[in-house]
Amino acid sequence: MSESLFRPGVRWGSYPQKKQSDLTEFEQSAAVIFEKIRNALPRNRFSQANIIKKIERYAEKLTDCSEQDLTVSIVELKENLGRHGLTEALVAQSFATIRETAARTLGKRHFDVQLFGGWLMINGLMAEMATGEGKTLTTTLPACTAAMAGIPVHVITANDYLAARDADIMRPLYHRLGLTGSSVIDGMGIEQRRKNYQCPIVHTTNKQITFDYLRDCIEIGKHTGPLSFQFRQLQREKAQGDNDPLLLQGLCFALIDEADSVLIDEAKTPLIITKTRTDDDAPETYSDALYLASMLTINDDFTIDTKTRQIDLTLQGEDKLEQKIFILPEHWQNKRKRELLVKQALTANVFYKKNKHYIVSDNKVQIVDEFTGRVMADRSWEQGLHQMIEAKEGCLVSGQRETLARISYQVFFSRYLRLAGTSGTLKESAGELHSVYGLRTIAVPVHRPSKRVMLQERIYRTLTLKRQALVDSVSKLYETGRPVLIGTSSVAESEEVAAWLKQAGLPHRVLNASQDKHEAEIIAKAGQQRAITVATNMAGRGTDIELELGVSKLGGLHVISLNSNESRRIDRQLYGRCARQGDPGSAEAILSLQDPALQQFYSSAMLKVLQSVCPGKKPIPDFLGKLMLRLPQRLKERQQRRIRKQVMRHDRYLSRVMAFSGKFE
Repeated sequence: MSESLFRPGVRWGSYPQKKQSDLTEFEQSAAVIFEKIRNALPRNRFSQANIIKKIERYAEKLTDCSEQDLTVSIVELKENLGRHGLTEALVAQSFATIRETAARTLGKRHFDVQLFGGWLMINGLMAEMATGEGKTLTTTLPACTAAMAGIPVHVITANDYLAARDADIMRPLYHRLGLTGSSVIDGMGIEQRRKNYQCPIVHTTNKQITFDYLRDCIEIGKHTGPLSFQFRQLQREKAQGDNDPLLLQGLCFALIDEADSVLIDEAKTPLIITKTRTDDDAPETYSDALYLASMLTINDDFTIDTKTRQIDLTLQGEDKLEQKIFILPEHWQNKRKRELLVKQALTANVFYKKNKHYIVSDNKVQIVDEFTGRVMADRSWEQGLHQMIEAKEGCLVSGQRETLARISYQVFFSRYLRLAGTSGTLKESAGELHSVYGLRTIAVPVHRPSKRVMLQERIYRTLTLKRQALVDSVSKLYETGRPVLIGTSSVAESEEVAAWLKQAGLPHRVLNASQDKHEAEIIAKAGQQRAITVATNMAGRGTDIELELGVSKLGGLHVISLNSNESRRIDRQLYGRCARQGDPGSAEAILSLQDPALQQFYSSAMLKVLQSVCPGKKPIPDFLGKLMLRLPQRLKERQQRRIRKQVMRHDRYLSRVMAFSGKFE
């Protein structure tokens, strides 16, 4: 069962991580095909019935044992795991022990399907578990087993709120097993991070741990060829306690919750550590660029390609700029630089919208993650774009940044000695997870059949009709006492929907990047009778909305999506907030032909034809609506896959170049 790197007695080094593959792209593709064939042969290896039978052999004697006997059993188990490693027999015994301990400390006993999901993850596989199946509790099985074997474990989730919450909830279980768990979240100082990373189990986010890894790379040194890196490892072993400058214990075992979000959706985003450098461009330069951009006319002076997000100046536009710069400073005489600045200003105006792509808080521009709806603190756009948006919003213009270290999630997570994870929406990305990370995906059966009722998606001709349909639907549900969760795509849209509900006299709460400090409170009340919650994608992943007593009899939570997301997986995550663990619930989408997602994809002529198909207040026919929604999603998913593949190729190229030059990153 155990890989060579996870066998006892193997020296990992002071900063263990997997070596970068030196295979070509063709060789890697061939290796993936060979592995698929090899994995298909032992079909009974991951049979749920066989796995549960192995675990139950050890469970019988634990059920009636005293607390003292359980303690003795845990101590003996830890000694055996440390001595013999992750053998099948010891993992089965560990799972049985963890299940019994969780029942006593948390009041939660793992279901058979959770045992199966945990078994897949301890073996380095991806477990697709439906939303509401208890993925957080499932993750304790491989996490605690590996930690008791002396393997440092990183439990990685979608956001700081979930990381801190899960660490707090699971702390009694960890403590009873003789382990410690911690969380590393935004706002923590370096010393606290270093201390928390020494715990056997660390809950954190992909962003936090990747940046901390880059900080370690910087600390180790810029020129870190293999021999130099080993020398620094030896230096680290001699360091005593607080004298150790590094944060992490290495990259041993990562368990990723919402794995498709981390490994797929965010894969193309580079993680960059920078330092402020002297900016050649004064703040007035950005204001001047915005002024010049405001004088240009679309189509006449510049053209826009919405698909590639590219802006190009026409010859007329270039001439107009040359005529307008006579009153500006001398550096504007440089044709290449002025056109670059003006195109950047146009980009800031056209493609980056306040309360959609960013918010302004405390006179600072803060980027909003398009997939999670959360603020990405201390993140900035590159090459002066961030400064341009600061000038656009009248904020204090910060200095430009110089890159110190850079890595992508694809490269970072490929360096773990063992990687595994879970999500409710893995099947669409299973092929990519296997080809990029070598991760095989296996579906886990549900504990209880889902009672979710999926209503037909409704697409109306106009935004006004969509608004009326939403208000009517929410009003009817409010009268019955059922709670409602309304999913929106941006801060601006969530506030607009809140205004509609206020005008209709419907009490509600709003959860978006501007109210993230009240997230726990809002989520706690979202399942109460007559609760109406308007949320961005912050409520789409990992959010467990518990129903108030009596709500199940009313029909459970009803989810309404007001947008078609770039990926069908994100839609499914929102719908997955209802009907969890056998509870009733329902979901629907209420859209319009004037929604930005459809406006950007379909031509105005096509939309006019579609509007003529459904005159009046009724939505367009069902078959046509499904086709309209799925086609943009499939094409966008294909486009995103191409981008991620290009990023991967670029990363491999950089890796070869850096290795040749003796640099680590």
